[in-house]
Amino acid sequence: MAIIVNTNITALKTQKNLTSATNQLGKSLERMSTGLKINKAADDAAGLYVATGLNTQIRGSKVALDNVATGTNVLQTIEGDMDVILDNLNRLRDLAVQAGNSIYSADALDALKQESVKRLDEIDRIALASNFNGLALLTDTITLNDDSGVVLTQTNDPKLMNQGLRLQIGANADANANSLTLGAEEFFAGGVNSVQLGVTTSAGVALYDKEGNDITDPAMDETKGLRGNIEAAYENASAAAQYINIIDAAINQISNKKATIGATMNRLESAETSLTTTIENNTAAKSTIMDADIAEESAEYTKAQILQQTSSALLIQANSLPQIAIQLVQG
Repeated sequence: MAIIVNTNITALKTQKNLTSATNQLGKSLERMSTGLKINKAADDAAGLYVATGLNTQIRGSKVALDNVATGTNVLQTIEGDMDVILDNLNRLRDLAVQAGNSIYSADALDALKQESVKRLDEIDRIALASNFNGLALLTDTITLNDDSGVVLTQTNDPKLMNQGLRLQIGANADANANSLTLGAEEFFAGGVNSVQLGVTTSAGVALYDKEGNDITDPAMDETKGLRGNIEAAYENASAAAQYINIIDAAINQISNKKATIGATMNRLESAETSLTTTIENNTAAKSTIMDADIAEESAEYTKAQILQQTSSALLIQANSLPQIAIQLVQG
């Protein structure tokens, strides 16, 4: 190898190796201090792109999980209020069954009717008070009597009554895969109250005495529901017996709505399980791409540290090589 002074190739190569070792040392320190294998796009551009997408899905799924929990709370609120309404309907039915026994005086029947009216008033109060975050859940307006024009209203927003309940239970936009909807009809369009409950389009079951005579009370009209028939229901035992049919229709309506709520809550429970699994799997995938292996990085750090120290010592030796030229000149 030629002995030259102007350009020290050996020193340049050693300096390059020293720089490389120093850079690797700094990278290992950065990864161990942050715990991340990718700290900037230059570390792994493709990996960062994939990890960013996974992070978006993880964040969206966590929000969707909160949505599922909120949706469950809404349905539990509705179910709880309907359970109380159902208790009042069962008491109302007990009173009608009692009044169907023709041993009571007019005053006694009136007392039974007064308790029944109070039960209807309580059903309406519960329905009006039922809300979630200011949104009406069971009813927003009740017209108690078409003749009197008495209207009970509340300030709760009737949005759910008119539009139904839509729950975003996924991280993405596609409605079929990421949402669950209870339509307005399923979500109690028209309201759950004493005016709407018990309303049917059928004529009901006619009543006959032991001689086969039709004793169905013409004053009872099942298309008017609970509230519309309360005055006629306690006029006599036969009318009270017919009123049982109307109460049974109301109980059936509540039961059907509770069944819909129960099925929806089961779907939400399934969605919660699916979201939890999605979050877990996406987080694991993101970790594989982004997280640093500290054991591996500590080994790389030790290696780089040794190379840096070795290169530093050898650079001193390489820088002294041109001094041989002085010896040749002096010799």
